[in-house]
Amino acid sequence: MANAPEIPEANHPFEKRVAATIAMVAVCLAFINNAGDNGTTQSIVKANEASNLWAYYQAKSIKGIVVTMQGELLYRLATTDQKSEIERLKGEATRYENEKAEIKVKAEALQVEAKEGAAIDDRADLASLFLQVSIVISSIAILVRSPIFWWAGVALGVIGVGVSATLGLALLPW
Repeated sequence: MANAPEIPEANHPFEKRVAATIAMVAVCLAFINNAGDNGTTQSIVKANEASNLWAYYQAKSIKGIVVTMQGELLYRLATTDQKSEIERLKGEATRYENEKAEIKVKAEALQVEAKEGAAIDDRADLASLFLQVSIVISSIAILVRSPIFWWAGVALGVIGVGVSATLGLALLPW
């Protein structure tokens, strides 16, 4: 690779300090991005599970309506020997209603979990933004050899780490 540009070494103590800062911020950024990705994955999986349960809920609703209508029709056309079938259909309709209530509770819980994952991802994105800008500002500090840019980069990095430390707070109901 004769055409590859040569990467300069950090010889000055200031450059080494800034490079070390950039490396530490990049490691923090990797962990925070991973947490955000996990939050996104959790959100997608839980939303999908909730969607499946709502479809199951809808199927139970349709079955319950069909059974109820069948029972009412049979009741209106019934002879005395069909009373047991009418009672069976009423019991089945009641069972569907009970199953729907259970499904609804589970689906709503999954929707809450999906929102939690999304909140974690949003918080991780904010922390990631601060860390990325910190890396850029710190890189500028090397180019212009300015401690002001380095301190600004350090401050943004600290803010990013601080925001990432509050990922659990994203789950609180604000």
